[in-house]
Amino acid sequence: MRPPALLRPPAAGRHGESGATLVELLLAVALSAVVMTMLGTAVFQFYSISSWGQARLAVLKDLQTAGLWLGRDAQEAAAFVPGAGTVYGTFRWSDASIEFRYSYSPADQALVREAIAGSIVQSTLFVARHIASQGDVTFSPSGKRVAVTLTSTSGSVTASNTLTLTMRVP
Repeated sequence: MRPPALLRPPAAGRHGESGATLVELLLAVALSAVVMTMLGTAVFQFYSISSWGQARLAVLKDLQTAGLWLGRDAQEAAAFVPGAGTVYGTFRWSDASIEFRYSYSPADQALVREAIAGSIVQSTLFVARHIASQGDVTFSPSGKRVAVTLTSTSGSVTASNTLTLTMRVP
């Protein structure tokens, strides 16, 4: 009895059944190269867009967080005292027992808020972490209003916002 055709070894000398031709191999390599190029481009775009999106979120978070803290402190304050050097200024309560000082930290490239009670710093908070230079934040007081302009930069993404804050009247 003869074994089935699938179990038999190939017959010697048969042509055309021994493997792929050179043209078939070149076609397979070319198709593989096209697929890998498309896949590589997709992965590169995913990481590029993801990186840009993270930078955009960081910048917008800075502007939002700074706006919330500045708005809160201005509503609690009775006066704004402009600062000098790296200190932008200080929001003061009517009895001057509580102050919120805003300054620039060149080492951290950040807008810093210090809560001060009785001339002692109680807490320090980085309000915005992507402030490239001291000139990217300006405080412009006018009576009971303070206009604050912030520019935040992360990577190639930059965003600005101007806030007009109104202090409470004592």
